[in-house]
Amino acid sequence: MPGALIRFGARALLSLTLTRVQGQPGPFSRMPTWSPEEAREDLDAVVKALKAHHPALYRYCTPEQFERCADSLRRSLDRPCTEFELLNRLAAFYPLLGDGHTLFLPTEEWAQEAPARYFPLPIAVTDSALYLRCSAGLEDSTLAGARVQAINGVPATAILDTLITRQVRDGLHTSYAIWVLDQWFRSYYRFSYGEPEQFTVQVEKAGERQEFILRARSSDELPEPCAPPSDGRLKLTLLANKAAVLRIPSFAKDDLRPAEIDAAFDTLRTHGVQHLVLDLRGDQGGEPRSAKRLLAHLLDRPFRLVRKGPHHGMVRPLKNHYTGALCTLMDGGSFSVTAMVLAQLEAHQRGPLIGSESGGCRTVISGCGRTVVLPNTRITCTISRKDWWLVDAPVDGRGVQPIHPVATEVTMPWRRDAALEKALELLGVR
Repeated sequence: MPGALIRFGARALLSLTLTRVQGQPGPFSRMPTWSPEEAREDLDAVVKALKAHHPALYRYCTPEQFERCADSLRRSLDRPCTEFELLNRLAAFYPLLGDGHTLFLPTEEWAQEAPARYFPLPIAVTDSALYLRCSAGLEDSTLAGARVQAINGVPATAILDTLITRQVRDGLHTSYAIWVLDQWFRSYYRFSYGEPEQFTVQVEKAGERQEFILRARSSDELPEPCAPPSDGRLKLTLLANKAAVLRIPSFAKDDLRPAEIDAAFDTLRTHGVQHLVLDLRGDQGGEPRSAKRLLAHLLDRPFRLVRKGPHHGMVRPLKNHYTGALCTLMDGGSFSVTAMVLAQLEAHQRGPLIGSESGGCRTVISGCGRTVVLPNTRITCTISRKDWWLVDAPVDGRGVQPIHPVATEVTMPWRRDAALEKALELLGVR
């Protein structure tokens, strides 16, 4: 079902007993390679699985476009290639599919478990630029927020274009792709550009350019994150003037239970809260059951989280549902089941939506994935099998749109939260 979080380290290490050709010197030289015949066999297995299982292979492309892409990839496999190089080719299907739940991920051996070499600096990603998120890993603390001009001679604009093109997305927009890169830039940079031993980095800040050389680092050597990581659990913060912020970072079964949602709203009633900010930023989805329970507390008339597909059916609001003012925060990480929630809040006009376009589409989402392991490289392919139809509207390939767009801060976002500030302003809470 929709809602599987993209996390590295989720699969057991697979035992490989295949003939490998040693790689040539360069950023991919540590990795074994496979022959053109083996790589084409893996590509054909992907194409076969997509045609056999995907519920809407041609929703955002024509059969002719799909076949041209597959044929072009076959022709490109004319020399031995590494797992990452094949993975980068398979990513050409992402823009055609427009399905954020169909994923191609490397084997655990090369995704994370091997002594990987990473780009050392924390990078913030927007739709147009790369920035140093903070100065972690640098002696000069004033470089936080500097714009990256180039890495190893490749312009940042070209790096960004490559990584976005090769990233999964839902529909015809790239909101989710950009959010994923913003979270895991180092890993996806490594997939595309390999593991050079050092990086020449050019940055610009306040009109001044600097260049420095940094060695690659293993995961154990990477600097601490710029901001404390979230624990994935629901968090309710009571504010002054009968206001509160309800943060739900995940609807995943292990992170959230309907009883926890009930307890949060009991607390709201106990304290007479009349102004609520619902924060769904970065919530990649999870269990429809918890999403329905949340909406039953917020909406005042019956609703369908799913109009047609798994978990469809009418849900009635709770008798003691929350009737106060509501603002909801969203971004490109609001994906899958979370996009379903946002689509209902939008359809029921339940308060302003603030932030950036949701990562998940507002009309239809594919999910209920089937896992296929490629015969040679052992790349894992998760391929959607069912459609979840949401609101009754034309399929335009877009996510839920915010009423009040607010750009995410690219440096030290935990010090100032522009979206939350906008919500409190709209609610009249100071």
